[in-house]
Amino acid sequence: MKNNTENGYVFRAIVAILIGVVLVLCVGIAVSGWQSETDGENSGDNGNTTENADNPDGDTDEDTDGTADNNTQNTQKPDIPEVPAPPEFTNSLTGLECKAEDMSKLPYVFVTDTSAPLYGISDSELVVEIPTENGTTRYLIYRSNIDGLGKIGSITYTRNYISAITKFFGGILVANGKDDILTYNTIATTLHLDLSKRSEATYKENGKNIYTDSLLIEQFAEDEGIDTDTFKRLSLPFEFVEFGSSVSGNTKAEKLVIPYATGSETALTYNKSTGKYSLYKSGREKVDMLTGKTADFTNVFVLFADTVTYEMASGTETVIKTDTSGSGYYVTNGTLREIRWSVNSSGNLIFKDLNSDELIVNRGNSYISYFKASVSNSVTFE
Repeated sequence: MKNNTENGYVFRAIVAILIGVVLVLCVGIAVSGWQSETDGENSGDNGNTTENADNPDGDTDEDTDGTADNNTQNTQKPDIPEVPAPPEFTNSLTGLECKAEDMSKLPYVFVTDTSAPLYGISDSELVVEIPTENGTTRYLIYRSNIDGLGKIGSITYTRNYISAITKFFGGILVANGKDDILTYNTIATTLHLDLSKRSEATYKENGKNIYTDSLLIEQFAEDEGIDTDTFKRLSLPFEFVEFGSSVSGNTKAEKLVIPYATGSETALTYNKSTGKYSLYKSGREKVDMLTGKTADFTNVFVLFADTVTYEMASGTETVIKTDTSGSGYYVTNGTLREIRWSVNSSGNLIFKDLNSDELIVNRGNSYISYFKASVSNSVTFE
């Protein structure tokens, strides 16, 4: 009886040990599986793998949707506008493209009456307006090519200080005599076609207006032995902006009024569609009677200059001091900026901005007004 009892205890002990071993094994397997799963999750979150060692955010070189590669490959460079190549030949007075034969032509400079019907002012490279007495003015109209102009004028008198402006831009001066009462240094007579000495080169209308044409002028120049194919001028007072670029001022100026006198106002009005200023005189738009075109300009300059009026028995003469210096305006693109002008020791006219840098202007034709510095405040713009 005792042996049977002891054997039962031994059997139960063995069973208990076996159950304990099985439980230990099960727990061990369960713990091992849980740790493996946890390690895998940590590996995915932190990216602590050899492949991702350089990528702390866990982004791989090959993203599952290809985003990383596409961002690099599909990034488009911004469009850079092409700068147009400068033309081979440019007009010296406008900086615009021209024919080879026109590039070095000596321009004709016509002294014209601002109150008379005008022929030949449209498509001119440069127009200079100069005051005389009592608010009257005269134009200097520059044209490098006069081919086909069947009528030019009205041609009027010049004066030595008016003729001297051609020293700045070159050209063959065309006028109908002189009306100076004083004597000054002026241009060489070889560059002056005086129509009053060649009556067959002119014709008269309305009893006073003197006109000519391209054929008569070219024949006159040939007879005088003037070489019109060699451009003779000093350097321009400004530099043209690079092709494809544009400059503007810092003040709005879509209309400019230059009051030479009551009833003799010059106005320039900006046309946004053309980017040019149209010329008005005494309230009327200046129209070229030959072409029907208006007189329009890309660049407008107002130069305030000292003046002297001489009174003599033979009359009075107001002289613009064009060989000194002064202030002024440069007007373009509906805007205005202040400038300074001067004539250096070499006789060159120079335009500078308020920083004393050479003035950069837009390519195109120009209008220049000389105006009395003593009443510069009467010039208005808006």
